[in-house]
Amino acid sequence: MRICLINNLFHPYSRGGTDRIVQLMQDGLIAQGHSVFVISTQSEKKSYAENGNYYLRSKFAELNKYNVFVRMLFVVFEFINLKNYFHIKKIIHKERVEAAITHNLRGVGFFSVVALRRIKHIHVLHDLQLIHPSGLMIFGQEKKIASCAAKAYAFLTRLFLSRAACVISPSKWLLQEHLSRGFFGKAKTVHIPNPARIQTGLPVKKEIGKKFLFVGEIEEHKGVFLLLDAFFECRKDFPDARLDIIGRGSRQDEIRSGNGVNYLGWQNKGGVEAAMAGAYCLVMPSLCYENSPTVLYEAAAISLPAIIAQIGGAEELALDLGGILFLPGQKGDLAQKMSYAIKNPDLMRKIGDSSRLKINKYEIDRYIEKISSLISD
Repeated sequence: MRICLINNLFHPYSRGGTDRIVQLMQDGLIAQGHSVFVISTQSEKKSYAENGNYYLRSKFAELNKYNVFVRMLFVVFEFINLKNYFHIKKIIHKERVEAAITHNLRGVGFFSVVALRRIKHIHVLHDLQLIHPSGLMIFGQEKKIASCAAKAYAFLTRLFLSRAACVISPSKWLLQEHLSRGFFGKAKTVHIPNPARIQTGLPVKKEIGKKFLFVGEIEEHKGVFLLLDAFFECRKDFPDARLDIIGRGSRQDEIRSGNGVNYLGWQNKGGVEAAMAGAYCLVMPSLCYENSPTVLYEAAAISLPAIIAQIGGAEELALDLGGILFLPGQKGDLAQKMSYAIKNPDLMRKIGDSSRLKINKYEIDRYIEKISSLISD
């Protein structure tokens, strides 16, 4: 089949886990014999096509440069973006598309899905951006996504996505958050965890000292500053403990190397794999309700145990793959669990080995088989 994947960002402009899932989906569907291309956005030049994919002009990737008023106007524009609608309608017709799989639509424009009404449309959830433009629900601030403005926004996204034939959610938690707000009343809804590409020849994980690892955006809601506080608390009892931090974000200038902390900045896939191979334990201290974090799949694939905030879909995945949970936002509890991990190396090794065995059920080929089945349904 001729299939179109739509996501707000894609290679070479990728910057998150969703973009990697779209790449895996494209590669997997092509391997099964489908003809697949991607429609995405970029802010560097006029709309263009390259390597069979289409990149529409959008300011989405630059929104953090603008003030709140401009960002609010952009949210409104998402619902009346006729330019991208006509772009996508023309592409769908030109490429003779038979099915479209949409992902994150912020930046592409929600009105664009109207161009898909004559073909099979499947939507994949990745966060809460249909419920709130930020896509985030922060621990302790859950009521913020229930404001009058947020409800009006959700009413419109619910209206535009009502024509989707099928909706896929990587976590049961995320799907329930949408269903409880009246989304997808007529669509078939399916829980399919994100895929993991299980590779041979990955670096062998070696337990080097007491090294913890963080991989993610350098933002408050990702819990990196909570982790730093907990790490320094843990280090009072274990002065040789270390923490590697990988990532970038609006607050990256506040991260400093020293006192056991090593800030590595942004790293490519190989750099992340090497850091995981040299780490004792991954820490995922999110303050936001995560969906199905890619980094946990990557850690499991290399037998790296994890300490994970007990929140949202991350908790769901941790209970399935294995890991140590801590109370979200609680510095003391996180420090205690980090100390516990250091004191129990045999247990941590067992958790890592067990997660490596369990990750096989998320293998990309199985995922693609399920997607193909839904497309041909």
